[in-house]
Amino acid sequence: MGYEYFGNDLSEEQILANIENAKEVLNDEHIKPVWTIGDSLNIDVIAKDYKADIIFSCPPYADLEKYSDDERDLSNMDYSNFILTYKDIIYKSCQLLKENRFAVFVVGDVRDKNGFYYNFVSDTIQSFLNAGLNLYNEIILVNTIGSLAIRAGRNMVTRKVGKQHQNVLVFYKGDPKIIKENYPIIDVSYLDDIIENE
Repeated sequence: MGYEYFGNDLSEEQILANIENAKEVLNDEHIKPVWTIGDSLNIDVIAKDYKADIIFSCPPYADLEKYSDDERDLSNMDYSNFILTYKDIIYKSCQLLKENRFAVFVVGDVRDKNGFYYNFVSDTIQSFLNAGLNLYNEIILVNTIGSLAIRAGRNMVTRKVGKQHQNVLVFYKGDPKIIKENYPIIDVSYLDDIIENE
C-alpha cells in the first residue's frame, strides 16, 4: 500500500520467515519492509531517530506460550519481571511514535499457575497511560470456536470459562481534536452491499 514498515523481533528464525513471506506477496514496486533482530527492550537504540506513524504489536501473553529458551524472551519471565520489562518496552516504543498518532496492541488475559487471571489487559492499558497515551478504542476480536466447545465441558469441573476473544486496544498520543485533520473519512459504503446480500 506504499507505506514503510519497520519491525523488530528477538527471533532470527521469525525474521527470516517474514523475509521469505515478503518475497511471496510483494511485487518489485512495493516498498520493502525493514526488519531487525534484537531485544525490543533496546528499541530506543535499535530504532534510534525513527519516527513512527503507528505502533502495532501482539506481544507474548505472559507465559502462556514459550517461544524460545532465550532468557531475554518475555515468555520465559515470571509475571512480575515480564510486566516490568513489558512496560519499559511500551514506554520506549511510544517515544518513537509521532504526536497525534495511534498505537494498537492485541492482547488477551491469561491465568497464573493457580488459575487466576493476571489482569494482563489492565496492565497493558496502565503501561500505555504511563507512557502518555490514552485508551481511545477497545475492539473485541472474536476467535473461531475451534476446540473451545470440547474443552468447555472439562473446564466446568474447575468452573473456568473458556476464552474465545482477544482485546484490540487502541491508544492515542496527542490531541484528539486533531484526529479529523490527520485522518480522512473512511468510506465504508461497500458494507451496505455486503449486509444486503446476507
